Amino acid sequence: MLWHGTIPTSRVLPTRIRRAPRFGSAALLGCLGLPSAGVAQAAPDLASHSVGTWGVDITDQDRTVRPGDNFYMYQNGAWFARTEIGPTLPQAAYWRDLRRLAPRRLIAILEEVAANRTSAADSPEGKAGAFYRAFMNEVTIEAKGITPLKPELDAIRAAKTKSQMAAVIGRAGGPGTVRAPSVYGPPVGRGLFLLNIDQDQSDPSRYAVYVGQGGLILPGPEYYLESQFADVRTACTAYVTRLLTLIAWPNAEERARQIIAFETRVAAVSWSHEQMRDVVRTYNPMTVAELIRLAPRFDWRALLQGAELGRTNRIVIDAKSAFPKIAAIFAETPLEILQAREAFAAADRGAGNLNADLGAAGFDFRGTMLGNGAFVGGARNMRAEQTAEATIGDIVAAFYVARYSSAEAKSEAEEMTANLKRALDARLEKLTWMSPMSRARAREKLAQMRINIGYPDRFDDYQGLSISDQDLYGNVARAAAYDWQRQVRSLTQPFDRSGWTLTPEYPTYIYNPTTNSVEIPASLLQPPFFDVKADEAVNYGAIGSQIGQMMVVAFTNQGSPYDGDGRLKPWLVPADAARYATMSQNIGAQYSAVEPLPSLHLKGELLLDEAISDLGGVQIALDAYHASLQGKAAAVIDGYTGDQRFFLGRAKMWRAKFSPTFTRNQVATGFNAPPFMRVNGPLANIDAWYEAFGVKPGDKMYVAPDTRVRIW
Repeated sequence: MLWHGTIPTSRVLPTRIRRAPRFGSAALLGCLGLPSAGVAQAAPDLASHSVGTWGVDITDQDRTVRPGDNFYMYQNGAWFARTEIGPTLPQAAYWRDLRRLAPRRLIAILEEVAANRTSAADSPEGKAGAFYRAFMNEVTIEAKGITPLKPELDAIRAAKTKSQMAAVIGRAGGPGTVRAPSVYGPPVGRGLFLLNIDQDQSDPSRYAVYVGQGGLILPGPEYYLESQFADVRTACTAYVTRLLTLIAWPNAEERARQIIAFETRVAAVSWSHEQMRDVVRTYNPMTVAELIRLAPRFDWRALLQGAELGRTNRIVIDAKSAFPKIAAIFAETPLEILQAREAFAAADRGAGNLNADLGAAGFDFRGTMLGNGAFVGGARNMRAEQTAEATIGDIVAAFYVARYSSAEAKSEAEEMTANLKRALDARLEKLTWMSPMSRARAREKLAQMRINIGYPDRFDDYQGLSISDQDLYGNVARAAAYDWQRQVRSLTQPFDRSGWTLTPEYPTYIYNPTTNSVEIPASLLQPPFFDVKADEAVNYGAIGSQIGQMMVVAFTNQGSPYDGDGRLKPWLVPADAARYATMSQNIGAQYSAVEPLPSLHLKGELLLDEAISDLGGVQIALDAYHASLQGKAAAVIDGYTGDQRFFLGRAKMWRAKFSPTFTRNQVATGFNAPPFMRVNGPLANIDAWYEAFGVKPGDKMYVAPDTRVRIW
């Protein structure tokens, strides 16, 4: 499992496989013929810009707000008031600016390589150029209509038994699923069961096949079961009807209602988000024969055979008690409903790579109703770049690194990281709630932790993958199959610890407990998260606190079940774990009391790990900043002390405005607290913040010293 510190959608997800190294990045970058950073100047609109003169834009501030009443709005209130959002722009944020910057940069590069038709077809430039031309060739795409989808639809129609349907689902969930390395686009793998290959949590030296509960179009079970999402269900039914109609599936309206009824049954027996966050209960290794005995009403061997995993004998499942129930629902559902659902799923997965009618339908539902317009819509060249990232991601990543990575920023970030690691070790050494044995194990785990900055050493060149500039749908399908087949081959190989999960151009960050590693990609080593020209206090308050947060995850509920080698082997002694649970409940209660929208409370239980790691990340980043001063007093800049600038750096980094729909969906799934809580939540428990801004009793954020949460 991965703890994604994704901005803004942190979540625990099944890991995708590390990319198999084929040759060093230096070799790839050298053959691309692209000027590197410092060699050619980027166009002004493709360059990142510093924030203010020392890292914080004070014109964003609302001085009518007292820091102790709402520190987030004190720093961001004026920006919040002047910023407008709408149906196609459900969020505005610094991180969105970076997410828009990287694609624009990559689009410019892809347009360059697409215009050069002299590149060898099997070269990185040739593959990327052909892929981009295929995506931009709307005349050919429209002329083909849904023809590229017909082989999949024919295979679904040809399934005459439930076993044959299981094989179809396996093909769709294995080689038929694009496993994007970023979070662009809606979730992939919306099959009845989700298939993945990744590091084995009980034996980190090898890979394992993971099978997860699935079957849902919407983001989670609550969307089918709670009254507050009745409008979403209605819109979803209309969306299913629309797609089935566009692919000429018979009885579209009736089948749509039956599909939603089927998924509602699945949702009712599925594990909740809270349950799925339990990394111990969701790791259930077994043989295929044992799975058949557990859930006998589904043909598991057919599923695996369809997924090209016919030789697999050992698998890992997550929601163990849900499997027999979902299998029973599958067995009790008429074949024609299962076929219609799979036909919808095929059209839904491929909508963006088919004609304009299907693409518009997907945008209207996922962009407007689910509030993901920033990721599923947009200009065609933007979607072309996003799809290239998802399918030939290593080539795209290498392009980005060649032109936009900064050796200076990477070096300074690595120095900051070393300070953060020492600061966390010092705090672990002094923790009073941990026993000596737990403290020793925690420090040992920290010593083993790898913190990867910038980009991996190696990228894949996709040798053997055929890309045509006349076949967009086929390009995506072949790339998905290529990636899956590479993963299947890895089952016979040792786990590769040199690979990354993230791409260097995507502004996010993760801690992976199975590799005990943090990844901070190159895209975050630029303003507003990190600026080599900014005040050091601001950098520590911004990216420093985020790197610190990811390090702390190793010791929260999500990370503590794993030892320093990445093995699912809890190291906290039981008495310490009980004390930690009590402290966790306190911060969970603080968060559950908050209403981001009227009568909509945060789900403190789901946000525990994020809240605890946020708190620890800010604390160790402040310690590391103080250590970086080497005993010298911090300068006062524009009237702000070093500590004040540190906390302002934290607040400005989370500057964001979300639509009510976006906020509601985020709160429902519980993957992240809204941005204001990423600031106000931890600061209300940090003594140094009270001292820096003179926060007193009576201020709205004031928490009495004896009730502040003190974990790290």
